[in-house]
Amino acid sequence: MSETPSKPATLHDVARLAQVSYQTVSRVINNHPNVAKETRVRVLQAIHTLDYRPNRAARILITGRSQTLQLISFNLAFFQPIQYIIHEARELGYRLGISALRDPSSREELQALLDDLTTGMVDGFLLFGPEVNLNFEDFNRMCRGIPFVQIGANPGPMIPAVVFDQRHGTRQAIQHLLDLGHRSIAEIWGNLSIYDAKIRHETYLEVMQSNGLTPGPHIGTDFTIPSGFQAACQLIKQDMPFTALVCGNDQVALGVLRALHQHHIRVPEDVSVVGFDDDLNVAYYEPPLTTVRQDYTAQGRQGIQYLVSLIKDPLTLRYQQIIYPELIIRESTARIRSMKMVS
Repeated sequence: MSETPSKPATLHDVARLAQVSYQTVSRVINNHPNVAKETRVRVLQAIHTLDYRPNRAARILITGRSQTLQLISFNLAFFQPIQYIIHEARELGYRLGISALRDPSSREELQALLDDLTTGMVDGFLLFGPEVNLNFEDFNRMCRGIPFVQIGANPGPMIPAVVFDQRHGTRQAIQHLLDLGHRSIAEIWGNLSIYDAKIRHETYLEVMQSNGLTPGPHIGTDFTIPSGFQAACQLIKQDMPFTALVCGNDQVALGVLRALHQHHIRVPEDVSVVGFDDDLNVAYYEPPLTTVRQDYTAQGRQGIQYLVSLIKDPLTLRYQQIIYPELIIRESTARIRSMKMVS
């Protein structure tokens, strides 16, 4: 004869074992600060002893919150902060769901996705990169009043956001090359339908022109290693010499380094190369890559913290948090050593 399965422990069972009120147990579960240390320890021991699992549905009814956040991205392949967002969400006691848009320019697809998600149990949204021209009122209506924070891209006025100053980072990269004596600076830019790539390319043109220089040869890529390789090969074949090369991101730079090596062009002796992002492995490229570091750890942490603050206090000010990229100088750039230029 089989044994009858034991009944799951309840909040009241924990309260009886810990000799406290069920309200105190609830405060411990929700990490409320107004609980004495000794009491908290006793309640946690009772929870462990009884193997108590809080009923999520009941908790939602009591608190009005699901402790669930949703990340919406148009292309997860380009979204480096994701691991840091997941970590920070867990640290703050939240689950994180992830959805991807197929068409970043489709307002209809974004609306349909948000309609589906807002009928579920989601406390807040992180929006990454949907290139949809919406103001705060539009986003707020589409999210049905659920708090949201935009990560990166081009947030409209009054939209709470955490973004990198792409102009600041690009200016640092080009000024570094100018300080090294370079004047013929080529560029391999990324997909200009992506806002960050567009701003980096525009800033390159602006800085060159503001220094009285003619922009060097430039060509686009899709932000991948093969496209960086192919673009560099095309630049080398053009009759437009250069002594330095600015890359749309570090993946492009890796393809560039391979192409230059294949054509017997030395880095940095013949051409200096600068990347963008400071990916994990670029310090181990040959040579180690000078690049512009974007602190994705900070972006992920600040994005989640900002969203949680909006969830807990609807009166939290809405503004754009700016993170300034940092130039990291390694061995792929050097002072111009001769007037010999790649052509």
